[in-house]
Amino acid sequence: MTIYASMNICPDIEEFIRKLEMYAKRKLYYPMEVRKLLLIVIQKGLVDEFDGLIFQAKFLVRTQEIMKRIGPGMDGFEKLSTEFQSSMKKSIDFLNLLVEKAPSDIARKLTDMFVVKETDSFSRLMKLFSDLSCIKNWQVDGKPLPYETKPNIKSDLLYNVERKVRGEEPNLPLVRIQQSAWLGTLFVVLMLCVDPPVTVLGWCLSLGIAVFLVYIILQIYVLKRTPKL
Repeated sequence: MTIYASMNICPDIEEFIRKLEMYAKRKLYYPMEVRKLLLIVIQKGLVDEFDGLIFQAKFLVRTQEIMKRIGPGMDGFEKLSTEFQSSMKKSIDFLNLLVEKAPSDIARKLTDMFVVKETDSFSRLMKLFSDLSCIKNWQVDGKPLPYETKPNIKSDLLYNVERKVRGEEPNLPLVRIQQSAWLGTLFVVLMLCVDPPVTVLGWCLSLGIAVFLVYIILQIYVLKRTPKL
């Protein structure tokens, strides 16, 4: 199945682009090209590569904004410039990994638009990265991407049910929170033993944190033991 054929029968991506533009409160610079990249990710399973690309894109867009604000010659500009160049290379490498898996005509167009070193290619590339940074912001806010399918959620639920039937503790968020609270409590206790506070206020704060963490642990224990109606 070609990318062109898929584009006509992939409403999830169309809906995602529409919601993404509403989320970003602007139109994407390159909505068609973003669609093509998402289709490549879905068809070829290049999720890690795309995650790396949108991460670097967000970093580049943010770094460029800071560099423009402080200006050349100011403290920190040279370091930011070096980091910008390093991130740009990583971004292009990730982009090339996606483009290489596209049909030849689409790969050629994407390369000509964003990868080939021309006068306007850098400007186009940064606009594409601006679109991709919107996707990263979307992801950071916990919103699902088109390749994060619902069957995976269903499988996780079925897995937890099967473990419950076998008498095992399902791997639920409450369990992770409880484990984190235990670690936090142990950390506070170790800090009190190694470097105890020197003031009454310090002792009150430290003990208050420890008591609060223990309270969370006990409450989660009660929730886990409470039978579901």
